[in-house]
Amino acid sequence: MSTEEIFNYRYIDENVILGGQPDEAQLHAAAGEGFQVVINLAPHSSSNALNDEAGLCDSLGLDYHNIPVDWSNPTPEDYATFVAVLDQVRQKKVLIHCAANYRVTAFFSTYALQKLGWSQQQADALVTSIWEQDPRWLMSDVWSTFIQKIRTPIE
Repeated sequence: MSTEEIFNYRYIDENVILGGQPDEAQLHAAAGEGFQVVINLAPHSSSNALNDEAGLCDSLGLDYHNIPVDWSNPTPEDYATFVAVLDQVRQKKVLIHCAANYRVTAFFSTYALQKLGWSQQQADALVTSIWEQDPRWLMSDVWSTFIQKIRTPIE
């Protein structure tokens, strides 16, 4: 078992991977691969959420952060919390996930655009690599409006 088997896995660099909900074996693999932090953007009520993911992460020596982003109402405050947490742990090896890597690609692509020097093309390519792979999940107005809002620089 490896982290590469996580649903909608995306490798960013040696310190960051993104994905959908990992199962218990995949979290064990993450710990074995040297990951130190798990950031979960899905609510614990998600249909594929692990029972007591925080407890499992703790038992594996992984710092766990849950930022429960409501699928139908993502907020700039959710994104600000994400930025604060990621800024805090950026020098560590981090697994960032949600239910299926949709929330995560929206958040991380914006973070990378604003903080890591990514181009608009790189950020958009990450989003479309997930959002456009399945026609059932074409980006909703809620999410396209949200991404536009958080990507607009604050004056």
